[in-house]
Amino acid sequence: MATFHFNARKPSGGIEEGQLEAADKQEAIKLLRSRELMPLELREGKERSGALELNFLRRKKVSLQEKIIFTRQLAVMTKAGLPLLKALGALKKQSENRYFQEVLTGLIEKVEGGQPLSQALGHYPKVFSEIELAVIKAGEQTGKLAEVLLTLAIQQEKDASLISKIKGAMIYPAVILIALLGVVILVIFMVLPNLEQVFTDIGGDLPLQTKILMGGSGAIRHYAWLIILIGVGLYFAAHYYCRTPRGRVVYDVVKLRLPVFGGLTKKVYMARFSRTMAMLIQSSLPILQSIEIIKKTIQNVLYEQAFDRIEQLVRTGEPFSAAVDKEKVFPPMVSQLTSLGEQSGELDSVLLEVAEFYDKEVDQITKNLTTLIEPFLLILMGVGVAFIATAVLGPIYSLASKF
Repeated sequence: MATFHFNARKPSGGIEEGQLEAADKQEAIKLLRSRELMPLELREGKERSGALELNFLRRKKVSLQEKIIFTRQLAVMTKAGLPLLKALGALKKQSENRYFQEVLTGLIEKVEGGQPLSQALGHYPKVFSEIELAVIKAGEQTGKLAEVLLTLAIQQEKDASLISKIKGAMIYPAVILIALLGVVILVIFMVLPNLEQVFTDIGGDLPLQTKILMGGSGAIRHYAWLIILIGVGLYFAAHYYCRTPRGRVVYDVVKLRLPVFGGLTKKVYMARFSRTMAMLIQSSLPILQSIEIIKKTIQNVLYEQAFDRIEQLVRTGEPFSAAVDKEKVFPPMVSQLTSLGEQSGELDSVLLEVAEFYDKEVDQITKNLTTLIEPFLLILMGVGVAFIATAVLGPIYSLASKF
């Protein structure tokens, strides 16, 4: 399939610009005419520089909130008996995201061409995840597309709520650290240069902390460009290292062992695992297929390796709960409740209860995150202020004592 960029005249007389995918130019023209558009210009591949500049400025992303609205409204329309094509057309008209409109246009064309919705969504992996495709495909196969879409919308809303809570909890520490950095920059570039002349006039041997402060601030002022260059280089080097197999393991282990944040990360993983697994089971997906899909939702190599081992054990006939119990990255409560769900035949309901439990835990931690981090910030600020105060005021008091 090739991508074609077009300018076409609408039946109303206006001009529509966009892009579509087709096997060749003739098929692209047919697709445009099937939409009652008269092709004026059709280009394959890259756009001209002006168009490229506009596309660069245009938002090439579909937010989670937009996907929630799409999924929930599609579920409502489908449940009401509205044909899929009309539902997609209505959603396209109400979307304010031009890129999402292009995606929906592509979905409409593919569904019109005979592809099921799940297959059509698969052409846009940057917008729709593998979990969403698998769940929707299961809904198509079981004839419960509306119910599955509603469950998926609830899952997306829970994910959005979780992300919002974590971001909200990080605002206060971020503001404090930015303010602290601003104060340090102000002292180094505005205050200390004026004090250097004062200390030179005082003469004598300055205290060690004063020499360290003056030497450090002078080096930062004179070699700021080099420090920034080294910092940027270290950032990209660390980013590259974290993308290597070894670096990814180190990074994922550190994430789980950080004070405060490590425990929060584990609880977030458990909430996401439990809710997603419950949704897949409710959608009638086999347990092995669910495991294969769910290990891609937790972006941590330790959990991916654990799911690989769980999958192998389940293939050999081991109960899912027993396989989970052998992995240290899962709390004992998860395996115990999973076993209870298997015995009662209500594994999806039990997993939803586990997800609700960890949601509450995450909510509690994020509410108290400011309280937990505040002592570290106060200690950091106290040490910094004490060091600067003694380094600056020490020589001044020493001079005053001579008079």
